[in-house]
Amino acid sequence: MTSSSIPIIGYTDKLSARPGETIAFKVSCSSPQKYYANLVRVISCDPNPKGPGIQEEKLESNFDGVYQGKPQNICLGSAIRVTETNSLDTLKSFTLIATIWPTRPQAGLQGIITRREVKGNSGFGLAINTKGACAILGGLEISVGMPLIERRWYRIWMSYNSSTGTVTVGQKPLSKQIDAEDEGFCEAVTKVKNNFIGSGDLLIAAFRGEPRSAHYNGKIESPIILETAINEKKMSLMTLNELQKIAFAYWDFSQEISSPNIIDSGSHGLDGYIENLPTRAMTSSEWDNSSHDWTKKTQHYSAIHFHEDDIYDCGWNTDFVFTVPDEFKSGIYAARLETDSGEKEMVPFFVPAKKNKPQSRICILIPTFTYIVYGNISRGNSTYKDDGSLAKKIKDWGAWPYNCDEHKEFGLSTYNDHTDGSGICTASFLRPIITMRTATVSYPDVPGSGLRHFAADAHLWFWLEKMGYDFDIITDHELHHEGINSIKNYDIVMTPSHPEYHTTETLDALQAYIEEGGHFMYLGGNGFYWKVALNKNFPGAVEIRRAEGGIRLWASEPGEYYNAFDGTYGGMWRRNGRPPQNLCGIGFTAQGKHFGDPYRRTAASRDPLYAWIFEGIKDDIIGNFGLSGGGAAGFELDRADVKLGTPLNAVVLATSEGHGKHFGLVPEEILMTNMLAWNGEPYDDLIRADIVYFDTPKGGAVFAVGSITYCGSLPYNNCKNNISQLTKNVIDRFLKEKN
Repeated sequence: MTSSSIPIIGYTDKLSARPGETIAFKVSCSSPQKYYANLVRVISCDPNPKGPGIQEEKLESNFDGVYQGKPQNICLGSAIRVTETNSLDTLKSFTLIATIWPTRPQAGLQGIITRREVKGNSGFGLAINTKGACAILGGLEISVGMPLIERRWYRIWMSYNSSTGTVTVGQKPLSKQIDAEDEGFCEAVTKVKNNFIGSGDLLIAAFRGEPRSAHYNGKIESPIILETAINEKKMSLMTLNELQKIAFAYWDFSQEISSPNIIDSGSHGLDGYIENLPTRAMTSSEWDNSSHDWTKKTQHYSAIHFHEDDIYDCGWNTDFVFTVPDEFKSGIYAARLETDSGEKEMVPFFVPAKKNKPQSRICILIPTFTYIVYGNISRGNSTYKDDGSLAKKIKDWGAWPYNCDEHKEFGLSTYNDHTDGSGICTASFLRPIITMRTATVSYPDVPGSGLRHFAADAHLWFWLEKMGYDFDIITDHELHHEGINSIKNYDIVMTPSHPEYHTTETLDALQAYIEEGGHFMYLGGNGFYWKVALNKNFPGAVEIRRAEGGIRLWASEPGEYYNAFDGTYGGMWRRNGRPPQNLCGIGFTAQGKHFGDPYRRTAASRDPLYAWIFEGIKDDIIGNFGLSGGGAAGFELDRADVKLGTPLNAVVLATSEGHGKHFGLVPEEILMTNMLAWNGEPYDDLIRADIVYFDTPKGGAVFAVGSITYCGSLPYNNCKNNISQLTKNVIDRFLKEKN
């Protein structure tokens, strides 16, 4: 694929860098024009005229200056590449065999095992097209003539006999569910004058080229090359194991599943590696439901699912780098870019303080895993046309004009499907994430600004600065790799609006921080909900398996609930025995549209023990305003539940009310009917957000608000409101307790 039509776009080789560390910026311009780059500190990201506006502080840096822009190509689509292929040059007669589970068999030519460019005249290939299995030898293309059925297992092959010049291509259905018209062998035979072995790399699941082309969609297992031609009769009598024993090359995808390595178990060591992160640990044709854990029965997981729109690393050249100065202030920054023609871009990054040298007493945990998982989400609302249309709001507010309904060239999010209908389960920051930008409007027809994630989270850090609080940041990545050591020196750790995705390591670190007397403020909703995995071999990527319930737009296939990255069970943390209530007292309970409603204080909030939390607040109703949905309690809501782990000493200080009929319980809360919830309470009673407070044994405390839209109320009315006062009271008390 060529470069994007977005005039200027970029990404970084890492999302965060500490003082002394270097971060690289990769930029693509749709035309070869010059652009200017400078460093800014990001203060506010809200383009709403009724909000704080876009606020940035321009800073001097070593990369300030003019650069020559250039288009940089995007190569979507996964494959396996084998580079050491000299042994293939010795082949005369040969057979290519693969077991496949195609998901877009009518999409045209798709490579299976190829040593040829799709438009070339030299080389060979086993492929599929709209007429079934396809053999390519030199300029010849011959198909079986029987279309493949999607999501069914087949063995396909092509064979060349050099002594007779005969080319054979065939397919055989292996699925237990066989359609009458798809039974038995199908073959086509022809003759050629020459043997075109070709040269260069061998690809599995694509054809060669710059970029690769004719990508395959679906699963492949056990690709084999034999150095002999096999006829139909012999093919029908030999088992896969027998074919593997006589293989010239045989790639066993059940080996080193968590790595990029592809192992050749044949006699010539034609090892390869994956490109653009196809999905591993996939059930193969051998899977019989006897094990759902690929680490226990790897031979049943010897398939890889390839997609024409997989993406891991764009691989762009670096335009400039920034080495964070030694005494640089921790915070949120960006490279601000502008072309000669006036087109603008900002590429954000984060700067934590030096290890064990905090600059402030307060630390914001930046939810980078969540940013990546949602990165480049296509919501399908860009074409919505009325007075509240997205296009109109963007134009009126001068907001970021690009969205992933119209720009899918960088790959989509794990909330979207691949082109073959399977869910996207890995996402990477080594590509432009156009949803992670200042002034990104997500929802056109809602009260307030309609922001999500990075742009919405700026409501919190803008408010902290406006109220005079110094703060550092740490990202999920530091928390994962460094554990509690990354946050133990902070008096307060707080989250922004939506810290949904976490690893075992990040939850362990937060739990340890709380248990050791830390003060934790969970200022969002639907947090700590899904389990994700990281892998050192793919440092830019996050993996999610959407297993067993939960709010989700696709579900993992049976038997595919364990992460390929780390071999652990995926899905919701609640299904993994760690409901969010165990950590912060509340957990996800209900979801609706991006509308916010108020909280009503409970009788417990009048207890003298908690008077300090509501000092200066006389209202019973709080948060009936805001830049996110028009209220402090909205969109996704969390509640307390002792049965799910809420501490017995936790007190509910306020509970939301007034939610519309568009709100509903999350699936894991529902029992036999829509009127009875999991814990035996009435359905409607669980559609609420609870503000919860509890002390911890070693002198710490937790304050949690249970709403995604809460932070959007902080800046309202120039930060003069009861939600602002409530949050300030908690911070001031926590800081005082640590003095």
